[in-house]
Amino acid sequence: MVIEVSPLVHVEVVVPDAEKAYQFLHNIFGVKKIEQDLAENLSSIGLVKAIHVQLGDLVIQFIEPTSDDIETTWSKFLKEKGPGVHNITFRVKDVKEAARAFKKEGVKTEFKFRVNWKKLLNPEDLREKPPQVYMIGGENIVGFKFELSENPWKEDKVPEGFKIRPEYDLKR
Repeated sequence: MVIEVSPLVHVEVVVPDAEKAYQFLHNIFGVKKIEQDLAENLSSIGLVKAIHVQLGDLVIQFIEPTSDDIETTWSKFLKEKGPGVHNITFRVKDVKEAARAFKKEGVKTEFKFRVNWKKLLNPEDLREKPPQVYMIGGENIVGFKFELSENPWKEDKVPEGFKIRPEYDLKR
């Protein structure tokens, strides 16, 4: 089974200080913070501080664990491995099908979560019930986890950069 993916959404990098990481790239490349509503939404949970930056065509999501009381996937990663790439994020047509493909290869879904898209996007543009986001292992094989989700938008509202390109033939 071959799973089609969207263009890369972002690379998630766990760091001890998200602001310092952003400032470093800003000083060298002039990067700016982007997707601030999404970053603030993620940060509002109280377990991480998130900063999104655009570096060329790449969106980097810096994640700084902030809770000393609760161990999270990010605090565990930072403690065990130090700063680094935690996951890469793509959209897929069917996230459950993608999870089954990973499972067939011996890679488990670590956890699932919902994003409150109504706080981030125009509710009229959203699917009635956007599916969960899946965090899937893989770091022992390829060096990072996979964060996969389906488009939260109604089919006619999907921004061009987030569409899965049907003409992209992955079966070559």
